[in-house]
Amino acid sequence: MPSLTKDRPAGDVESAAAANETADQRQAEYFLRLLAQSRHHVDHRIGTYQKAIVAAEAAGDTEGAGGLRRMACAEEQDRQTLDRLIENLRRRFPVRAPGEVAQAPRGARLAAR
Repeated sequence: MPSLTKDRPAGDVESAAAANETADQRQAEYFLRLLAQSRHHVDHRIGTYQKAIVAAEAAGDTEGAGGLRRMACAEEQDRQTLDRLIENLRRRFPVRAPGEVAQAPRGARLAAR
């Protein structure tokens, strides 16, 4: 299989790498927004469950309050999962200032001609 960079000028290879990196960064930003939106919805549901728990306890409905607590607990686990995903994505794709050049990841090899 022929090398994809063998007959290309060095500038073309660097340009393609920069374009790929930009696409990766945009995709990471999209998923960060999506995950943040999901986390916001989970936070809202947890708040709703907490209010419902208080109302159930005030009405003496301990069984209903217990069920609501289990549902709130499941939502809290979802929130923790979302937090881990967001943190990992931010660590892998840190937010850069416009025009800032990305550094090669540790251990990455740079291609030389």
